[in-house]
Amino acid sequence: MNSLKYIHRQKPLEQIDIGPLSDQIADRIVDAIALGQIKSGDRLNEAELADTLGVSRVPIREATRILSSQGIIIPSPRRGVRVGIFDEAWATQLHNSRVAIERLAARIVSDKFAEDPSRILQVTAAAEKIRETTSHYPLNAYEVNRADIAFHSAIFRIADSPLLSTLWAAIARHVLIMFASETYRATDLEWVNSQHDRYIETLLNGSAEQLDNEVEDHVAGVRIFVMEEKEKKIQ
Repeated sequence: MNSLKYIHRQKPLEQIDIGPLSDQIADRIVDAIALGQIKSGDRLNEAELADTLGVSRVPIREATRILSSQGIIIPSPRRGVRVGIFDEAWATQLHNSRVAIERLAARIVSDKFAEDPSRILQVTAAAEKIRETTSHYPLNAYEVNRADIAFHSAIFRIADSPLLSTLWAAIARHVLIMFASETYRATDLEWVNSQHDRYIETLLNGSAEQLDNEVEDHVAGVRIFVMEEKEKKIQ
């Protein structure tokens, strides 16, 4: 049960933010995957999860159903469920999917900001939370990643499109896993702040074409940064 130790060390479930128990459990499992405590391809045992979290199997079963519907865990006939494989093909599909839906959401949000500039406060508050997390020492990259997800969730919340919100909910946990895989060794993520400041500026003042380009650049930003850092080390 070593892969579940991280889940056990987290806060008791009753101390987590209000929300369905099954969603809280799903988030716990994703946290453990993102932090490398549970690996791609690992088998998840329903009884062990229930024992570790101190809950019945019913919410565990519902949590695994949620994650299975999102493609994070894969049902294995007669062998329970296993964590999905997060490889380069997955990363490319995730990138393309995210760009497509976030471009649509960003255009809606930009129009809403033009009608009511006060709506920007929700996004700037989320950006400020990112700034706060990047200033912590020692840096907790996962804390930054969580704040980053909250920023983009705010974009979709303001867009107020049931379809886009559903699509974002389906990939948001994947995005968190992606963020974690790319930043887990980071010691400085201050550059993330300017990235989000530029995004906000484009939402406020950019054309539709500029906004499309900004979303593309923003989504690719972490991967490009990591690749550049690797190249520097090789040189």
